[in-house]
Amino acid sequence: KGIKESFPVTGMTCASCEEHVKHAVNELEGIVNVKASFEKANTEVEFDNTKTTKEDIEKAINSTGYKVINK
Repeated sequence: KGIKESFPVTGMTCASCEEHVKHAVNELEGIVNVKASFEKANTEVEFDNTKTTKEDIEKAINSTGYKVINK
């Protein structure tokens, strides 16, 4: 059972962008599910917060060249 977080992401323009982001996030330990949407400009992540953090997920998304928008 994981925590669900939504990360607003800028720069994704197509389905392959979504795959790039999903792949990067899935490299982390403790990821349960990832849904990236260029149409919604966000990435929804379900994760085990005993194994990874919101910050780690943000770093993984940012490492793809797309950026998490901090409110």
